[in-house]
Amino acid sequence: MDGGGLNVTLVGVGVLQTVVYLLFIRAIDLYEREELTYVIPVFLWGMTGAVVISLFFNTFFATILSVVVGAEAGEALTAIFVAPVVEECAKGLALLLAFAVASIVSLRKGGIEFSGVMDGIVYGSAVGFGFAIVEDLSYYAQLGEEIYVVRRIFGGFGHAAFTSLTGIGIGLIPWVRSSFLKVLLPVFGLAAAILMHSLFNFLGTFFGPLAYLLMLLVLLAYVLIIVIWLSIERRTIRRELRDEVAAGTISADEYAILPTYFARTFYYLRLIFSGRIAEWRRARKVHEAAVNLAFTKRLSREPYAAPQRRKVEILRRRIAELRNEPAPRFGS
Repeated sequence: MDGGGLNVTLVGVGVLQTVVYLLFIRAIDLYEREELTYVIPVFLWGMTGAVVISLFFNTFFATILSVVVGAEAGEALTAIFVAPVVEECAKGLALLLAFAVASIVSLRKGGIEFSGVMDGIVYGSAVGFGFAIVEDLSYYAQLGEEIYVVRRIFGGFGHAAFTSLTGIGIGLIPWVRSSFLKVLLPVFGLAAAILMHSLFNFLGTFFGPLAYLLMLLVLLAYVLIIVIWLSIERRTIRRELRDEVAAGTISADEYAILPTYFARTFYYLRLIFSGRIAEWRRARKVHEAAVNLAFTKRLSREPYAAPQRRKVEILRRRIAELRNEPAPRFGS
């Protein structure tokens, strides 16, 4: 089936692939899964705002370079030196806005909405996936079906991988003490995203398929990063919730399953299959608040973290309210 020169089936498969990728990356965040109300706007910015900004500036600089050095050289220079800077800055803007909004909202309701490596990967991937599908459809319209299929199969994670570096830099802001590092890490993450994007475009321009070998190596590196960070999160949950058992915030049985994603999942399945749906819903909310409490406690000991200490109390009250119990008292 064809629509205006584009195969509707192929377009639909590409869009479905993008959605599946987005949900897959979000699902990997085992302990503190991001709300879709935050992820979807970032994804949509990748499809719209980032595309418009990039199209304007890439076209502007490509026109200038083509006059100065010729059309072919101008196109190559734009791809290698201009597009990575413009596109990563345009996508990174969404991550900064998401971080700011989530930080403000979390001060009111407790918990952490954009913090750590996994959150950076989720949000960076979201904006990257949105950008990539629109860019690939543009290539389809200009260069044909084969280019579109190759880019979808081999390059679907490209923009997500680049911008995730910016996301990681932003996500680590709450985890470091130094004000200098709080500025340096996002800048370093953006610079790394630009450099990786530029290297990919360089290889794609001059060596073709070799660019996708680079992407495979990058994705393998991300797998290692994700495994390491999930291990850090698991240890944080175990360490920070230990004294919450004695205080009565959570039970010993809950403490046993909270650090292990699969133990929690099997517990939820037992509740569902035994027909205890209301208990399952409440347990999920309690456990989500408890995990947020663990990460917030980890951050609350920093000298700048008075807001985090307030959120600790908010989360303890939320858990108690979910159980219809009085909030535990810590200290005098």
